Amino acid sequence: MTLGPDRFAAEILAQAGEFTAALAHTDPGAAVPDCPEWTVLDLSAHVGRGLRWAAAVTAQRTFVPFSQVPEAEPPADPAPWLRAAAELLVATVAEHGVDQPAWTWSVDQWAGFWLRRMTHELVVHRADAAAAAGVPFDVAPDLAADGVTEFFELIPDRLRMTPTPGLQALAGDGETLHLHATDGAGDWLVRRTPEGLALTLTAGPADVTVRGPAAGLMLALYGRRPAAEIEVLGDAALFEYIRENARF
Repeated sequence: MTLGPDRFAAEILAQAGEFTAALAHTDPGAAVPDCPEWTVLDLSAHVGRGLRWAAAVTAQRTFVPFSQVPEAEPPADPAPWLRAAAELLVATVAEHGVDQPAWTWSVDQWAGFWLRRMTHELVVHRADAAAAAGVPFDVAPDLAADGVTEFFELIPDRLRMTPTPGLQALAGDGETLHLHATDGAGDWLVRRTPEGLALTLTAGPADVTVRGPAAGLMLALYGRRPAAEIEVLGDAALFEYIRENARF
């Protein structure tokens, strides 16, 4: 965990607040541009349920089916419900202890995992809410950069959990992707190996280099349309292949 649990706890509350602020500018039935199968209410339900589920598995230290998560259905006005879900997760992890055991789908079986994971879940879906509402979206460069790092760090866990054909197809013969944050937030060198993707936090020559603000890089990896332009230099098809197969 690179930014620390206190930062992630604060960000969960802040991101949830900004998410619900965006809701005030759109109709619950409006479509979400980058998730066209969802309405804004569907998006809100997904985020709120995820926060409550993370709180439940932290509290019980074991897997909890979604059907057993308390108050998992949003009311007609989901904003207070969603903010309460964010507060519940932060309070539950604090009570449990960030370094104490908790069930997760990662090899990191400790409660602090959920603070980082749900922070970035909120950031990406806040971008969705902002796009639906037609309001500006931005995020601190260091937080977005950690989201890029987490995206690649979680791929081995996701592959163990659900070995989809896409994730399995990320294995390769040394092809490289370099991501460069133009706002100074970081560099990432990703190599396709026979075992899967290997990440190093460094710059270097690569088959394809993608440049842009850290927020734009993060949203591009998640299949969203970044607010700021990103530049792709080299083998653009390789970047699209990695992005498509690595998406959550």
